[in-house]
Amino acid sequence: MRLRIVILAALVAATPGYAADVAGLMKTVPVFSKVTGKNMYELERCMIEVDGPIMPHVYRQPDRPQRVMMVWDGGGGVGGVSAAVLIDGIEDAKVTFWGREKVLRRIKPCMELAYSG
Repeated sequence: MRLRIVILAALVAATPGYAADVAGLMKTVPVFSKVTGKNMYELERCMIEVDGPIMPHVYRQPDRPQRVMMVWDGGGGVGGVSAAVLIDGIEDAKVTFWGREKVLRRIKPCMELAYSG
């Protein structure tokens, strides 16, 4: 029994970790960029609530209140990131998207449809 515990502990300890390279992905050419007629908060809310297999991580910086970045972690994209969105501006926000088309297809209706939630 002790041997099993030791082997299990060794396997868990040997599991490789990885860091997502969001900056690396954002240095590539964006897949999509559009100035919308939507409010930043409306877009963010809709993109979070989209029925997707992976929910985005939302990042804000106190010195940039008119900017929000969302990252979908998927492991199969650049450095473990499957997609990233940068939303700039509170009103008529500009959306810039990098990453997988699959994620873009899921969030694109958020930019085109009125959202009331």
